[in-house]
Amino acid sequence: MKGLRLTIAKHTINTILDTLGENDFVNIIAYSDYVSYVEPCFKGTLVQADLDNREHFKILVEGLHVKGEGKVKKAMKESFKILNQASAQGQGSLCNQAIMLITDGAMEDFQEVFEEFNWPERRVRVFTYLIGREMTFADNVKWIACNNKGYYTHISTLADVQENVMEYLHVLSRPMVINHDHDIIWTEAYMDTVLFNSQAQSLLLMTSVAMPVFSKKQETLSHGILLGVVGTDVALRELIRLAPRYKLGIHGYAFLNTNNGYILSHPELRPLYKEGKKLKPKPNYNSVDLAEVEWEDTEEALRTAMVKGETGSLSLDVRTSVDKGRRVMFLRNEYYYTVINETPFSLGIVLTNGHGQYRFIGNVSVEEGLHDLIAPDLTIATEWTYCETDIDPSHRKLTQMQAMVRYLTGKEPDLECDTDLLGQTLFDAVVTAPMEAYWTALMLNSSSMDEGVETAFLGTRTGLMRVQRYAGIEKRVANTFLTPADKLNIFTLDHFPVWYRRAAEVPAGQFHYYLPREDTRGAKIVIAATAVSVTVGKKTAIAGAIGVQMTLDMLESKFMTIAAQ
Repeated sequence: MKGLRLTIAKHTINTILDTLGENDFVNIIAYSDYVSYVEPCFKGTLVQADLDNREHFKILVEGLHVKGEGKVKKAMKESFKILNQASAQGQGSLCNQAIMLITDGAMEDFQEVFEEFNWPERRVRVFTYLIGREMTFADNVKWIACNNKGYYTHISTLADVQENVMEYLHVLSRPMVINHDHDIIWTEAYMDTVLFNSQAQSLLLMTSVAMPVFSKKQETLSHGILLGVVGTDVALRELIRLAPRYKLGIHGYAFLNTNNGYILSHPELRPLYKEGKKLKPKPNYNSVDLAEVEWEDTEEALRTAMVKGETGSLSLDVRTSVDKGRRVMFLRNEYYYTVINETPFSLGIVLTNGHGQYRFIGNVSVEEGLHDLIAPDLTIATEWTYCETDIDPSHRKLTQMQAMVRYLTGKEPDLECDTDLLGQTLFDAVVTAPMEAYWTALMLNSSSMDEGVETAFLGTRTGLMRVQRYAGIEKRVANTFLTPADKLNIFTLDHFPVWYRRAAEVPAGQFHYYLPREDTRGAKIVIAATAVSVTVGKKTAIAGAIGVQMTLDMLESKFMTIAAQ
């Protein structure tokens, strides 16, 4: 198998590998006078056909060289032994089993091998690919496939590879057609590059759901003809919306993983890296294991249960990082998990002890709430779903604030809105309204304001924020603080602001000071924030957080003044 034939053979193997997914298990054997595994570490077993293993196989196949004479019988025996062992030990997907024989000729008599390992049940299908223009051994190669419920293909040029490899899929699908089985599949995660600059990194991935379309004509029904596939793309952030952010508490979050243990969505998932000014996907962005982000699960109890599709809960002491890994918090988390029916995915919900047991609620009239909601200093979390704007095409251009106002004023009564979240947002708008007047008075009375205080702000668990700027954009050191680009410090689909989370971990009434980062001009800023809690009897709930952002120079001058006194 030299020259062009070897090139065609390698391309055929790579094309077959491309048809496999995470739910398939595979190995590749090279044969000459003896049998050798292209990857010695995988000897005698099947490995998951995930992206890493497929790419690894392709590299190894590219390095194959011609040597000796091809003895197919030994390779066939070894292949049957692997598959029989997998069946006996319950390994792999335990679905279709197949051997793909890529050869430029087979002179041996294989009947003895098939009688020993595959006949009469013919449990393993054998597909044969005759490489090159030589047809001398075509009958023999065709006999192997036809007597083992497979399919024979002759590939004479590189252009023939794609079409001919796909024929095996039609053969495997025939029993499904005849039995009217329309299995729904969900693909492994992939990235939507359009979302690179518009979503949090942990929410970039997508999946596709698809099902086969078979011919139902009576005259062809017994032939099992696969017409094609129908499917649609699903952004994984849509599944995360099933767990509204405001219900999960300050440190809580939701995550998704597959039945193979790979993360689909998680606050700690970072699938991109920066190369110069461009963001690019990491090589293995869609095969990050749950154990790599929930690494306190040392016994892998959480991972094992979710991979098996179980429903349950467990507790873990965790260390979680904030502010791009520069700070750490020690928390005790409660994990709740369950399978999402009719998918290979599981949903996990994480709640932190000490948060979320109680919540502060109240009622105001719609008129009073709307009056304070449309104040110029007030914003809501743009990534949250207060009202569903994706269902009706006429609503898709509406912002969440516009949708809320139109629903509450009766202009769009058909909008689907979270009435609980809307009611609490209106209440928060009314309760926090006096802060606008207070901040404005401070700004007008320059003698009561320290130079260097640039921004005052507050936030509530409903995603509402009020911001007062004390310095113009041209004078501010922190130009991007609390802007839509400052994802760390605003409410997003997968986390509360950093200052909110850190303030919640210090005693109520105490301000927490920290330096978040350096500005591009070299000047440093300081953020001071405190949690606002409400206590009724012995029950305490954090209603929000309030703080200021100032320059480090201003804070240092204060300390110097105190020291001098």
